[in-house]
Amino acid sequence: MVGRVTALAAAIVGAVIFDAGVRSDANRPSEVTTSVAPSLLARRLNPLLNERVNLDTVAAGFQTTEDFAATVHASRNIRVPFTLLKHEVVDEGKTLADAIQTVKPTANTSLEADLARSEARADLTAIK
Repeated sequence: MVGRVTALAAAIVGAVIFDAGVRSDANRPSEVTTSVAPSLLARRLNPLLNERVNLDTVAAGFQTTEDFAATVHASRNIRVPFTLLKHEVVDEGKTLADAIQTVKPTANTSLEADLARSEARADLTAIK
């Protein structure tokens, strides 16, 4: 529980630092971030996916690298399979918060989406 509280506190601080607040995914740029080395990102995210995977394959369909990383973190945080959450975000075109609501209705969707985005930003910042 303490780890979860610390992660939530980090998400709140991250939101303030990045001036994120509660964001809608509707106004996000549609280009994929290319300034991140795929091997470094894979090294950070593969442990969260519970198996070694080809980053290009699992990241296919996401609009940005941050969207991909946030979905990976959200799937781990709410304990649902990544492929299930990816389907809702990529194939169904839902925001991360809406996808979380669909796959885990008992979750605090906006809080979980903000936490996952903060964790994704931290990963991307750490490897740049």
